[in-house]
Amino acid sequence: MQFKKFAQILQKLEKTSSRNEMIEILARLLKSLEKDEIAETLYLMQGRVVPRFIPLEFNVARRLIMRSLAEAFLLEAETIEDSFKELGDLGLVVEKLQKSTKSSLTIKEVYQLLYDIAILGGTGSQEAKVGKIADLIKSCDSVSSKYVIRMILGNLRLGLSDKSALDALSIASVGDKSYREVLDKAYGARSDIGFIAEEIFMKGIEVLEDIKFVAGVPIASMLCERESTIKKIMERGDEWIVQPKYDGLRCQIHYDRSGFKGVSYQISQGELLECGLENARIFSRNLENLTNMFPDIVKAIEKLGIDSVILDSEAVGYDHKTKEFIPFQETIQRKRKYKIAELAKEVPIKVFAFDILYLDNKDLSELELNERLKILEKILKHGKTEDIIEFTPSRKVRSVESFEEIFEEYVALGVEGIVAKLPASLYEPGKRGFDWIKFKKSAKGHLIDNVDAVVLGYYKGRGARAKFGIGAILIGVLNKGNGNFESIAKVGTGIKDEEWGRIRKRLDDISQKKKPSIVDVAKMLQPDVWVRPEVVVVVDADEVTKSPNHKAGFSKGKGYSLRFPRLKEFDRKDKASEDVTTVKEIGDMFKLQYKKKVLEGTLVMY
Repeated sequence: MQFKKFAQILQKLEKTSSRNEMIEILARLLKSLEKDEIAETLYLMQGRVVPRFIPLEFNVARRLIMRSLAEAFLLEAETIEDSFKELGDLGLVVEKLQKSTKSSLTIKEVYQLLYDIAILGGTGSQEAKVGKIADLIKSCDSVSSKYVIRMILGNLRLGLSDKSALDALSIASVGDKSYREVLDKAYGARSDIGFIAEEIFMKGIEVLEDIKFVAGVPIASMLCERESTIKKIMERGDEWIVQPKYDGLRCQIHYDRSGFKGVSYQISQGELLECGLENARIFSRNLENLTNMFPDIVKAIEKLGIDSVILDSEAVGYDHKTKEFIPFQETIQRKRKYKIAELAKEVPIKVFAFDILYLDNKDLSELELNERLKILEKILKHGKTEDIIEFTPSRKVRSVESFEEIFEEYVALGVEGIVAKLPASLYEPGKRGFDWIKFKKSAKGHLIDNVDAVVLGYYKGRGARAKFGIGAILIGVLNKGNGNFESIAKVGTGIKDEEWGRIRKRLDDISQKKKPSIVDVAKMLQPDVWVRPEVVVVVDADEVTKSPNHKAGFSKGKGYSLRFPRLKEFDRKDKASEDVTTVKEIGDMFKLQYKKKVLEGTLVMY
């Protein structure tokens, strides 16, 4: 397909507000593509040239793009900067500057040119990128230029999630969404939208039913439901395996002694990511590659004495001398790209492995949890992991009394609570259900669980905060029914004065002049500055209430809102915007909160 035609379809998607209509447009696009350009097209629609879990970024700042545009159109850099200040989007700037309406480039040709830009590294690479981007823009028409620049900046503004792409793949293959469950399972096992699409169009959609786990390719994490009391958990099963719930970073650890055998991607000139040069990878919950940030985990996993493995675990800051846990706020510092060795000494960790998904080239997901834990305990018992990787205590309970005793014991040790799991449960990637239930310590004045939300915009500071130019953020949760992020709270507490500057800078980098089409906010609460819904925050609050001012689950004149919200963490990197708390989950928390108050006799009618 000509890239020009592809860009016109992207423009149509950008102007479409209906999620169902967007899915139909994407399905038609997929059906019109050649089989050998489907993967590349889907990567480009993510603003990438490889799957998300491959650590290859364009690494091109806005200033560098401005220099490229100045070179392409023989203008002064100041002229480009003035246009950007006026339009607020370098995509619109290049569309306005590019007078050509003709271009013969194909999708595959543009993909290859962008790939070549992404892999440039080393001395002189930035200058080389400026020239290559300028040459590419000169070969594009105006609409194509706009989307090429947005791809490089990671700001396509389409409002399409990978979940929408899965719907479109089902429609393109069988005419409806009937294969969505199969697609979800396959995508959970192989988090690579290009690979999944290519398999479908090359071999038929039925091939997805045989997709297995592979070391080196991240698996969507299995998730937990919530319950209001231990008694309620016991009503769902006669026997449970109870594990402590640590307050740390979810880490999926992959290891293959002979090197990963997946698709080979060149990540810099003369260096291959695969081909046996790498045998350990660590992924966060949202598929972010954390390998380089945890050299201590890599060193430990190599000493297990096995050929290959995938472990699901929680990495927790841990003082090995005092045998005490380090607060999450300190643990999260390990997620940075610089001075890693020094930080590893300052913030030592312990990894609590709570599941095993793959061992010696065999997918274990069809084994019951009982069996998986026996295997996990055995390999950790015989492996020499240097006190880094430890088997998560897993105790069987058959009564409310023993459950409560174990819960109190773990809380006294300083963990968040417990996770109860049915012994016969299978590992189902990305699935949230009552086979696994989390139950946290809940003090008076706190929600049953924290809320992961996405920032929708911010309000300019007033009074003492006027000097920061920001005084509160507006947050929202995901309505899976329509794909929109709906407002649930305005948050201005839990943030130290010295943090406001960092928060504003991060949000200004993704600011938009208009409300994003996938955001739903009441007129009275519209922020001073809109942002792309991509920064995830963790919020605590006293409770979920109903309010006429917020749009989350809006019905009969009211939506859900958070009472006295407090920011616990800003810009949580291990979760993507589509992983935030959903409106349905908020509704469930509202109901659980009600049940809990009834049981405790503390229900108050507002």
